[in-house]
Amino acid sequence: MVPVPSLSPPLCTLPPGPGPVRFVCYCEGEEIGAEGQGGFNLYVTDAAQLWSTCFTPDSLAALGARFGLSAAEDITRRFRAACEEQAVAFTLQEDARASLTLAGGPWALDFDLSKVPGPEAASRLQALTLGLAERVCSLERRLTAAEETAASPRKSPRLVGPQHFLPDPDPQRGGPGPGVRRRCPGESLINPGFKSKKPATGVDFDDV
Repeated sequence: MVPVPSLSPPLCTLPPGPGPVRFVCYCEGEEIGAEGQGGFNLYVTDAAQLWSTCFTPDSLAALGARFGLSAAEDITRRFRAACEEQAVAFTLQEDARASLTLAGGPWALDFDLSKVPGPEAASRLQALTLGLAERVCSLERRLTAAEETAASPRKSPRLVGPQHFLPDPDPQRGGPGPGVRRRCPGESLINPGFKSKKPATGVDFDDV
């Protein structure tokens, strides 16, 4: 089984735009071989079949020399830029071959692709599917963590609008705090501000 590819390299869906997706295009670096040379390929799949550039170390070096590229690294950058600009075109041919064009940049890059045999294609498509699932799960975990952080900020939000409440009682006197008028001695409870009248005591005959 082919190892699950790292999906940090770019990938895009074809054709570009809002229409239905027909193909997935991605790049993948191979393991470094016994001679110390690593491989690199561009792939296009419709989830049933797979096409590849089928680079060898020699053909990849020749491609870099032809276009003045630093082998796989520059091709990956050009591929990423083309994906972001939706400048990737894929064309199927009658003899089970295909072509891939990366527009943009100082010049377009054209690649010939061959159909990958069934057993190898199935293994690579399985690896791609597992890699995509892992990437989606990772993104969902990051999104959930971001939502939880946004829902419970460290600082509580400030209250908006005026707050109507009674003043706290004075802790030292046990009575109402500032803002509450204290009743003067003898002041009427019914009509504040007026002195309460003393109750009638009758007539004192000693004063007559």
